[in-house]
Amino acid sequence: MPNAATYVLPALGIGLAALAILGPGSPRMATGVRVWGAPVAGSEALALRVEGVRRLHGADDPAAIPQIEVSATSAGSPLERWTGSLGKDGIGEALLRAPAGLREPVTARIALGGDTLLERQLPLLPPLPAAHATALPGAAHATALPGAAHATALPGAAHGELRLQVTAARGALAAPFPERVRVAMETRDGTPAAGARLEASAVGAEIEGHGSDPAQITADARGAAELTLKPLAHTVELTLRATHPGSAPPGTRIASGTWEGKLPVIPGAIWLDPGGLDRERPELRLISPTPRPRAYVSIGGARGRAVGTIVPLAADGAGFFSGRVTLPDSAAPGEADWAVVASDPYERGAGTVAWPITSAAASASPRRVELLADGMPAAEARERARASHARRAGLGVLAASAVAQVLLLALRSRTARRRLEAHVAAASGGDGKDGAHGAPLSREDRDRLLAAVRAEPLLSAFALAALVGLSFATVAALATFR
Repeated sequence: MPNAATYVLPALGIGLAALAILGPGSPRMATGVRVWGAPVAGSEALALRVEGVRRLHGADDPAAIPQIEVSATSAGSPLERWTGSLGKDGIGEALLRAPAGLREPVTARIALGGDTLLERQLPLLPPLPAAHATALPGAAHATALPGAAHATALPGAAHGELRLQVTAARGALAAPFPERVRVAMETRDGTPAAGARLEASAVGAEIEGHGSDPAQITADARGAAELTLKPLAHTVELTLRATHPGSAPPGTRIASGTWEGKLPVIPGAIWLDPGGLDRERPELRLISPTPRPRAYVSIGGARGRAVGTIVPLAADGAGFFSGRVTLPDSAAPGEADWAVVASDPYERGAGTVAWPITSAAASASPRRVELLADGMPAAEARERARASHARRAGLGVLAASAVAQVLLLALRSRTARRRLEAHVAAASGGDGKDGAHGAPLSREDRDRLLAAVRAEPLLSAFALAALVGLSFATVAALATFR
């Protein structure tokens, strides 16, 4: 049995160690979650965009995680839980009601089964006055969100006695979809230019009802005029020429004014069809001019992000990719004045636009979602700990096998030495088999012969044990190169 174990044990030990080190001990994808959002203090909803991530060697991939549970507390009071799945894109929208309003500290926990993927305190943004509605407070980049400044006059070169102020009705335009542009005309003393005549022409766009020809429009009693343009390019130049015959006495020159400027056409923007908002149950109709599988929408108002949703897009008969979703019941006026529409879940793409969905949108404060908590460092730490535990188990198998092998070699050497000593002693004593008789050896010669017999097997056994230990140590050392 010891002889068989001497040969089987090294192979078995190295095999088990290899299975442990190269199997469970090898690097695997670390799976974790990130949390995005823009929670505002006092809001009655905690709308979180949860992102599942798989990471290996610094490369990230979306992780479709089934049945995660999101729970949170606000100032120590628990909010209602949310349970759902993360889709193929690794994104899920969690909504947790906070009837008493969000108050710090807000702590969120995301669990998968019995394992905690993330548990972190989330920052709250302060509510902002309407005067700051056109900015992105709290955002790291603090840049204007396209569409957010829909009531702000567009920059342009203006000349003449009549002052022309141009605004995009919804703050932005998307090619090739129609949008309204408003023009306000007044005289130098601030009086509305009622009945002024406006000639409009555009390069890179068509004017509804006129095509590429100039449009002739008459201002109303407030000196306001409106035209609908359909951008055909990402750069649209609008030229306006206005005259106001009623402001000039007979025989004098007619007051006039011009305005030239570029319209805010957002390349790659997903267009929100305003027609869907007029239904009994308002819905968001989204149309993308380029192939996209889905659109990411954040709906909010003066109290911040109220709800998030993911709208699947599919090819339609018009050559675009479109989708629609009914506004949730929670999207009440004041809570849902804006829809921030993006083609990426981080709302960082150049085509991200905040479209107004109510007339109160001017007083809202649209924000892009921000990274609130990143669970990937903890996920990587858990994966490293798991792999390290498996590798330690494999190295333990190697060490135990090496010790057992050395002991087996020593036992085998001792047994062989004893047998050899007995054989030499019998032979040196003159007792032979088959009637053979030999001359007995003296005590000195017998001791020298036994000493020579004992030295060689011990030296060989120790050399062989050293080689076995070296082989196990080499395997262990190679296992650390990963």
